[in-house]
Amino acid sequence: MADHLRDALGRRIASLRGQDPPQSLDDLTDASIEALVASALGTDSGWVGQRIPYPGFEAPRAARSTKAPRCSVVLAPHELATTAIDAGLFAGLQSSAEEAIWVETSIVREWHRCEPCPRYAAAFEQHALRAVAQLATDERIVHARVAWVILASSEDRARSDLVAWERLAVQEGLPVGAPVVRALAMPDVQGNAACVTAIVPVQRL
Repeated sequence: MADHLRDALGRRIASLRGQDPPQSLDDLTDASIEALVASALGTDSGWVGQRIPYPGFEAPRAARSTKAPRCSVVLAPHELATTAIDAGLFAGLQSSAEEAIWVETSIVREWHRCEPCPRYAAAFEQHALRAVAQLATDERIVHARVAWVILASSEDRARSDLVAWERLAVQEGLPVGAPVVRALAMPDVQGNAACVTAIVPVQRL
């Protein structure tokens, strides 16, 4: 999974570098990068879905209209059955939530449009920790990952911040495994010269 993600981003970096003027991943929106991540991670999957509601979510009784949080990317052998009715009608063709791999993507940029990105630290300290907690506590999720795409001024900076995040997650009691990290150089057109990716396994709490 880590190699598929690195290779897909490497191809896109090379393609963007060849444009006139040269571009980088900084020129892509988060949505475009997330779609690229989904395609890369789904290389060996029968089905890939994006923004799929968490299967074990139950809205509070006082707020039944509350929408279920959605997972960035879901990988499954066949199309995922998202309701009990669907599972009954297509049990031989569809996958269950328990069979699927649920992946939350975390795309962070140290620099954005040649200025320090004010949300960079918060992505490590808040967003990614909440994503791990959601994955680890959903009773129907058995296989879970966090996929990092870190655009930073240097590979050392990105790796250092990822290690700090891992330590913080462990201190918070979150069940994360060792990240599988890959790194790529990219053209420095907005302040970021490295793309570091990581696949982090998440266990059940």
